Amino acid sequence: MKNNKTVFKYFTIPQYQKEENYLSSMHEQGWRLTHISYPGLYHFEKCEPKQYSYRLDYNQEGLKNKDEYVQMFADCGWEYLFDFVGYSYFRKEGAAGEEREEIFADESSRLDMMNRVFKGRIIPLIVLFATIVIPQFFLNSVSFGSGSEFQVIMSYVFLAIALLYLITFAATTIQFYQYEKKVRSDSSQIGFKYIGALALIILFAGGIGTFFWTMNRSIYEVTDRDSGYVIEAARLNSSVVKEFDLKTNDTVVMDLDIDRGSVHLSVAEPGKDPVFFGDFYGSGAHEFTVAEAGHYRIEVAGHKAEANVEVTIK
Repeated sequence: MKNNKTVFKYFTIPQYQKEENYLSSMHEQGWRLTHISYPGLYHFEKCEPKQYSYRLDYNQEGLKNKDEYVQMFADCGWEYLFDFVGYSYFRKEGAAGEEREEIFADESSRLDMMNRVFKGRIIPLIVLFATIVIPQFFLNSVSFGSGSEFQVIMSYVFLAIALLYLITFAATTIQFYQYEKKVRSDSSQIGFKYIGALALIILFAGGIGTFFWTMNRSIYEVTDRDSGYVIEAARLNSSVVKEFDLKTNDTVVMDLDIDRGSVHLSVAEPGKDPVFFGDFYGSGAHEFTVAEAGHYRIEVAGHKAEANVEVTIK
C-alpha cells in the first residue's frame, strides 16, 4: 500500500470551513496532510486514523512576527503546519463532540479574518484584472496593426480570462454575503452593498460582451451591378458569397482598396477545390480567367477589414 497520495480538491475563499472539515475527515481516515504544492493540490501521508481538528487562519500582520504568532497558537494546543498563499494551517488532536475546536473566539473574529482575506487576496486580483487583463483584452480586440491571427486568438484568450475573473468575483461576492449574513444580526442592511457589487459585475460583464460584439460585428453594404457587385465595408468580419454562371474565358476582376485588416478571396465551383484564392493585406487588382464553364461561388471574407471590394465579370 502506498504511504503517500495527492488529491485535487478545490475550495473557494469563503469555503475555508469546508476545507478544514475535509482535512479533518482525511486524517480520521488515516491520511495526514503534509503540504499543499499548488492551489487545490493536497499531499497526504499514511498515518494512524485519529480525530484531528484542522484550522486555517489568514493574518499577514501576525506572520510579520511569526515566532510570537505561532507560539500563541501553540500555547492553546495547536500544531503549526505551514503557510500557503497567505493562509496558516494548524491542527490539534481530538474532536470536541458537538463543539468545534476553534482558534477564533467568536464568529465576529471569523468575519474579521474574512475581511483580511478580502484585502489580501481579492483586492490584488481586482487590481490585476483592471491593470492587465482588461487593457490586454481591449488592445487585442481592437487589433491595432495588421489584425493578425495571433491577435484574434489573444482576443478570445483575454475574453475568456476576463469572464473567468468576473464569474469568480460574482461567486465570491455571493459566498461572502451568505457568510456575513449568517454572522451579523443586522443582515438586512448588508444586502445593499453586495447587491451593488453584483450589479457592477453584471454591468461590467455586459460592457465587455457589448464591446467584443461591437468590435467583431460586420458593418458593410453590398451593391449589385449588371457585371458584378461592390462591397463597401467599414468592418468586414464575415463572408460575402455570390454565385455566378461563368463561361470559358470569362475574366473575374477583383479590385481591392484596403485601409485596414485583410481580405480573403476565393473562386470555386461548389464542392470543388478553389481555382483562385488568396489573403490580401494591401490595395490592388487581382484577376482570374475561367478555364472551364460552370457555376462558381465568389467569396469575399474579411478579418477586421475596412475596405472596398469591387468584383467585375468581363
